[in-house]
Amino acid sequence: MPTNLIKLVVGVESLKDFYDLQQRQTVDYHGEKAVPCWTRYAPKQADEILKAEGSIYRVIKGRIECRAKILGFEMVDIEGVGKKCMIMQSTEMIQTIATPHRPFQGWRYLKDADIPKDRGLYTGHDLDDEPPADMADELKELGLL
Repeated sequence: MPTNLIKLVVGVESLKDFYDLQQRQTVDYHGEKAVPCWTRYAPKQADEILKAEGSIYRVIKGRIECRAKILGFEMVDIEGVGKKCMIMQSTEMIQTIATPHRPFQGWRYLKDADIPKDRGLYTGHDLDDEPPADMADELKELGLL
């Protein structure tokens, strides 16, 4: 059973922009800092995801760039909109090896075979040992990276 989710990030240009946005959205969630990710539906496998300490992987500009541990799921009734799901995620952002991913709507379960490797904790500063994303894509296509 999949224990990780994947969701697009819309309206940001880079991992740094997304990190800055996340820092501004931090809330208290049962005594710990968390960042909400709003979506329409809660996953049916929510209990399994929490039990396995699953993550939500994020796609920025066509590449999986990072992940965060999922802390919980909360259904919230929003006046004039209806019920929405808040995926509560850790404020610790783990940068992944940038991996191309096609666009999709909503969230999806992420297959274990498609999970990119972690690069480490992201602190708002780009790591110097990786080429720019477009160059990395070309090098991967050529089998050089």
